[in-house]
Amino acid sequence: MRQRHAAMTDPAVARPGDLPRAQARLAASALPMVPLARVIALGKLAQHLVATQPVQALQLTAALPALAGDPSVAQEALALAIAMTRQWVSLHAAWVDGLAEIAREMSEVREANTVSKFVDQEVNLVQQGLSLVSSQTTATIRLLENFQVNLAWWANRHVQRVSG
Repeated sequence: MRQRHAAMTDPAVARPGDLPRAQARLAASALPMVPLARVIALGKLAQHLVATQPVQALQLTAALPALAGDPSVAQEALALAIAMTRQWVSLHAAWVDGLAEIAREMSEVREANTVSKFVDQEVNLVQQGLSLVSSQTTATIRLLENFQVNLAWWANRHVQRVSG
């Protein structure tokens, strides 16, 4: 997207043919395929999860009896749970800090002598909020996925040690 910061009378701002060219680029783009592509991507993810999650759950369930006889299991499980909790608390602290920063900025009385400046300031606050939600959601999902992988690795290691 091009930003323009010139006078209305500046010929570089409004060239004849800009709009038809932009419309042609949009028509030639993959825009009509966007909804289908998003649905396909979500379907592939769902397929992957349906294929892998039950297998991992069964493997962990099968490992539980073997893990019960190992005295180090409880200590390691506790250490894994503590590490997960620390990460979770860190994420929550970042969330609260982000909310506090946005709230601080929202409470400021800013000078805007034009509607466009006011709108720009308000949209900036919305973008900050969306950025916070995006980063926190991604970090939370990443933490949960890492925990799942670590748990599977940990259980598999113990099962191999006990049965080997």
